[in-house]
Parts: sequence; structure tokens; C-alpha cells
Amino acid sequence: MDEIRAAIAVHDDSLRRNMERYLSRAGDARLGGSAGDGGAVLPLLRQAMPHVLLVEPAFPDRDGVELLYRIRQELGPELRIVVITGNTRGAIMERLVQLRVCYFLSKPLTLASLEEYVRLAMVEEERPEGHRLAVERRVALAFRELGARAGRRQYLYAFHAVCAAVEQPQILYDGVTKAVYPLVARRCGVSIPAVEQGIRSMCEWLWEKGSREALERYFPSAVYGRDFRPSNSAFVGALAQQLREDWRLWG
Repeated sequence: MDEIRAAIAVHDDSLRRNMERYLSRAGDARLGGSAGDGGAVLPLLRQAMPHVLLVEPAFPDRDGVELLYRIRQELGPELRIVVITGNTRGAIMERLVQLRVCYFLSKPLTLASLEEYVRLAMVEEERPEGHRLAVERRVALAFRELGARAGRRQYLYAFHAVCAAVEQPQILYDGVTKAVYPLVARRCGVSIPAVEQGIRSMCEWLWEKGSREALERYFPSAVYGRDFRPSNSAFVGALAQQLREDWRLWG
């Protein structure tokens, strides 16, 4: 696809205008329209027929989650939805996952990540939709528990690396450098060294500022030692293994 049409549905005037300006200058994405009120979203989508909807489901005049249900019913699974939210409560997340949301972007939003997520939302997936979302949801929840914030490039690289290792543990036998880095680099459209450095930065940040309780859960000191500071491969492999055991994805 040469050009991606993106629509914005955000009540916050300042954030919406900033998003409009950024996407208007983006390379792969074209702004197909925007709405600031819940009642204007469906008419906008019917007219613009965008490929991707960037939405913050917090409208004063409409229940945003219920609106997304209506959008799914009317426009079907072809519309990719990227949710911007500062609300990470379990019940809300569960409902959004049921709507087959592609990605969740946490507030405060880093505008530089917008085009990247729009592009990723359009990547043709080879995996079954429900399976992919199950993996991505569990990895995203783990990162949130650890204290990692979405919207940064290093988060994106580490996220895709762990997702790949959870779903396809055999790729770790080929080595993170030979198998995982190239896969993430292709998916994100960046160089392999950028992926390696980004994951390393994520590990360093987590061990300096992340949740100690969550780190102990996923990397127990009884197993790894109290002074454990993981390499990229150890981080990706250990977290993926723990997630497979915790949530029994393959049962």
C-alpha cells in the first residue's frame, strides 16, 4: 500500500491539533480527517473510509468503548484501531482487546511514534488474529507491570522481540542477533544496530527505574541471582519463557 489514510478521534483539542499537524507532514500516512466529539466519529469514518483510526475513547458526550463496538460492527475488521489511553484498568483493557485493537499508546503521547504505529497497524499479519492479539496483550501487560512506557522506540523494539520469542520460541535457538534483531528491524523499518541498542537501553532503564516487585516476579533472584543484569538475549528469552509458563498460551 503506497499511502495510508489515518483518521483521528480525540476530544482533547491540543492533542488532536498536534496529531493533525504531525500526520499532515508524515511520509507514509495521510490525514483523512479528525473528530473531537463522539457523535462526529462515525460520520467521519463513513465519509473518509480510513485504513487506521487513532482514537482516545474518552468523549464527554459518548461512551468511547461502546462507540468502538459500533464502529467495529459497521466497518468490520478491516479498519485498524490504535487506542490512545491513560486508563489501564483491567476491565477497560479487556473490552478493548475484544475489539481487536492493534496497539495501545499510553499518555502522555510521543508524537514521533504516531507514524510508526500507523505503519505497523497496516503490516499484513500471517498469524491468526486472535492468537496474535493474545500474545501482544500479554506482553504489553508484562511491560506495563515492569514500568515500561509505550511510545518510545526502545519499547517498540523490545516489545516486538519478546512477542516473537513468546510465539516462536525456536527462533531463540538461532540467536537473538541472527534471528530476532532482523525480524524486529524489518517490522519496524530500522537498522539491526538500532534494534540492538534500543533493547539494551530498555533493559538498562528497567533495571534502574522499573518496578522492583515486577522484576522479581519475572526474573526471580532465587533463579538469576540478586545482581542479575541481563543481556538482550537473556532479557528476551527469560521474559518470553516466564510469560509462556504464566499464561499457558499454548494449552
